[in-house]
Amino acid sequence: MKVPRVWQRGSKDMTAMPHPRHRTAKKPMWIIVLLSIVCVSLIGAYVYPPRRYSTCYFFASSVCTPFKDWLPAVTRREPTDQEVFSSVVIRDLLSMPMPVSKKPKIAFMFLTPGSLPFEKLWENFLQGHEGRYSIYIHASREKPVHSSPLFVGREIRSEKVVWGRVSMVDAEKRLLGNALLDIDNQFFVLLSDSCIPLHTFDYIYNYLMGTNVSFIDSFLDPGPHGSGRYSIEMFPEIEHRDFRKGAQWFAITRRHAILIMADNLYYRKFKLYCKPTVGRNCIADEHYLPTLFKIVDPGGISNYSVTHVDWSEGKWHPRSYRAADITYELLRNITVYAFILILPINMICMLYTDSTT
Repeated sequence: MKVPRVWQRGSKDMTAMPHPRHRTAKKPMWIIVLLSIVCVSLIGAYVYPPRRYSTCYFFASSVCTPFKDWLPAVTRREPTDQEVFSSVVIRDLLSMPMPVSKKPKIAFMFLTPGSLPFEKLWENFLQGHEGRYSIYIHASREKPVHSSPLFVGREIRSEKVVWGRVSMVDAEKRLLGNALLDIDNQFFVLLSDSCIPLHTFDYIYNYLMGTNVSFIDSFLDPGPHGSGRYSIEMFPEIEHRDFRKGAQWFAITRRHAILIMADNLYYRKFKLYCKPTVGRNCIADEHYLPTLFKIVDPGGISNYSVTHVDWSEGKWHPRSYRAADITYELLRNITVYAFILILPINMICMLYTDSTT
């Protein structure tokens, strides 16, 4: 029997045969580079912790968790110097006694582009109550032409007002500053050229003077036109959970009027980071006061306004009441609620501004 030639090889030949090679997988270079970058980033985050929570988006949650002092989701953190300074001023303002007036007055502050179409109606409302009210007019577009002598000479120095801009807040503060010069002004009501009173002067006067809270609309709106307008640049002084929304119109006490004039910390944040922009139309006058008082004195406000506004149409501006809409039934339905003191008619307390929007 013939032996196959392959088996005829000697042992020398067998040892000379190459061993089978096992293929070793090579790690791609990009994985090594990526791991190196991540390691360096983690080390850097540990040595130099992120001071803004937006930075944490670039790191794992385990990296940012130890540095709770800089994160908005936590309840305890070190206050900034500005917050400390501001809290001292606000604390003293809220605790100090206000000067008592023997003849307390309501300051009616009109934020308007020009003339006031309902001056005669307001004249009838105010008639016989001299010494119990003051009138201030901020006309942002043109000098008003008056039809009632009560409004003559009541204009203050005014500046241009643009819808959606912080200039609306500036105009409010300008009105408050002038009204605060009169020590007898104890309540301050912001109105537009389209507002009319729903009750008698005595009813409104007694209602406001009989309370120690300010009527500022303030609520949490989790939608894109509420909390969605928050900017992370407002942190840490303003946290996302404190961001509030509300109607512009207010009726506030003298103490709160002074507080608004004294605030610069929160106002500056809104001035810098609350603007109509692509993707986030932040309207300063809808958020500044609601957010300010949510932070500094949440128990001192009613969280609702004394001005009726109908947002049922879901538009940028509230519903407009035209002449045909003003019926006895409408007025009766609105005045059922005791806290509704003012009815905005044409364009519902919405300002006509120099903006084309």
